[in-house]
Amino acid sequence: MVANAISHLSDVSSFLAMEVFARAQELEKKGRNIIHLEFGEPDFPTPAAISKTAIQAINDSETRYTHTQGIMPFREAVVDKYRRQYGVNISPDQILTSSGSSVLLYLAIRLLIPPGDDMIMTNLCYSCYNNLAVIAGVNPVRVDIHLEDNFELDINAVKKAITPRTRAILINSPMNPTGTVLSKSCMKELAALGIPIISDEIYSDLTYEGDIYSILNYTDNCIVLNGLSKYYAMTGWRLGYMIMNPAWTGVAAKVHQNMMISAAEFVQKAGVTAIAEAENECAKMAKAFDERRKFALKRLSECGLDPGYNPVGAFYIFLKYPKDIDSLSLSMDILEKERVAMTPGIDFGPGGEGFIRLSYANSMENIDEAIKRLEHYFFS
Repeated sequence: MVANAISHLSDVSSFLAMEVFARAQELEKKGRNIIHLEFGEPDFPTPAAISKTAIQAINDSETRYTHTQGIMPFREAVVDKYRRQYGVNISPDQILTSSGSSVLLYLAIRLLIPPGDDMIMTNLCYSCYNNLAVIAGVNPVRVDIHLEDNFELDINAVKKAITPRTRAILINSPMNPTGTVLSKSCMKELAALGIPIISDEIYSDLTYEGDIYSILNYTDNCIVLNGLSKYYAMTGWRLGYMIMNPAWTGVAAKVHQNMMISAAEFVQKAGVTAIAEAENECAKMAKAFDERRKFALKRLSECGLDPGYNPVGAFYIFLKYPKDIDSLSLSMDILEKERVAMTPGIDFGPGGEGFIRLSYANSMENIDEAIKRLEHYFFS
């Protein structure tokens, strides 16, 4: 009976990146020097102005519940950001703020998809997508993306995956784990399908080539997920938001009240400063990521590990490796022998087998040394 009580969650998997990280920590305790390329976490500190605002808010006792959709200054800052950055007009009433974007993805799934119905998603995708679908009781329908297509989403494959029970399509651009940015034509064609779209835009500020755009440029039949973790170097602050069609906000707010009540007030205050005042500093961090991206691609190509595509967003390279071994075993073997921690491709779906994900959210020196170690591993 005890085992049966949790059997409906038996398909929920852990993040394999955390298994790699746990082993890396064990090796570090033994004095081994590990280069960490397994996590998508900026190595820069949170800009000082953001932290200063949070400290002042705590000192001012701004530590109470807020409106469940978030304080108005934060929502107004998001409105201004989307007007400036994407040229779209939204209302603060369309925004719901929470403690990170993952809980908002779960909320978005619950809003749009009844248990037992289908959600289309890519194979490859961020590890938690499939898990949150399972937890929500919906059926994830995977659409393959391929290296030879630069990991672009094929609209015809999406059309073939649509069933009478399809209730939403989940996309991510720029994409984790590939760094791919979906084309404008892909966005337009997805919008034209008339199926609600959940668009994870957490890496949108980290787009290094071409225009930056949101699914909101093409449809309001959508929920946009975003947050301050990546671009603003605020991963541990847990501040996310979603933008949705006004028809859905009332129910979304009621569900959020029951799940979370509200995000922390002082963190939201810091978020206002992040969006309104830290843009210049964050743009410098993004420029550094782009320089690391170009450097990593050049070095990988020079040593015979050319990824075979151009990742133009986020801070990931999805690398097909020249060895007949499963990706988790390979990641662990590289960690043990060369002291480089990376994420196995299988963490991102069945289509990720045969790949490893390298994060360049680390210093140029560490990236260079890590690639030297990879070259030694594969070719010495």
